[in-house]
Amino acid sequence: MTMDEQIDLTTKPSGKKWSSKRGSWFLILAVVIVALAVGLYYRSINRKTASDGYSEDQLPAIKVVILNGCGYEQLASEFAAAMSHKNIEVVSLGDTPRPIYDKSIIVMRKGDKQDLERLQKMTGIQRWTSAMNEFHSAEFDIIVGRDYETYIK
Repeated sequence: MTMDEQIDLTTKPSGKKWSSKRGSWFLILAVVIVALAVGLYYRSINRKTASDGYSEDQLPAIKVVILNGCGYEQLASEFAAAMSHKNIEVVSLGDTPRPIYDKSIIVMRKGDKQDLERLQKMTGIQRWTSAMNEFHSAEFDIIVGRDYETYIK
């Protein structure tokens, strides 16, 4: 290079131009992906802990009739006593006409699916059926079967 040649200071060298832009885009893309992953994680946690926004003690008690379905003496009252610390209001106790139930079951009388899910969670009884009756004294019947020891803890 001689003294007479002019150097153009307004242009950048072309060798590093592409690789530096590519590195910046990868960095930005990585930050966006991490931010999305963290957001989805916290969103899923919030759904699990507060699906309806209330804890069980803030919701009204679920009214139930507890029926002895297997013929063991005083089983309905023992089951009611075991559920006394839960958010369940026992309206009445009784026996089924025939003691034929091997498995306990929840009968939905006038409750809704959301209350059914709450009751299933509180009692541990997953089996259920529907026999709607708007004049029934409670939202649900719980028929206690021979598997009662599974649910009385």
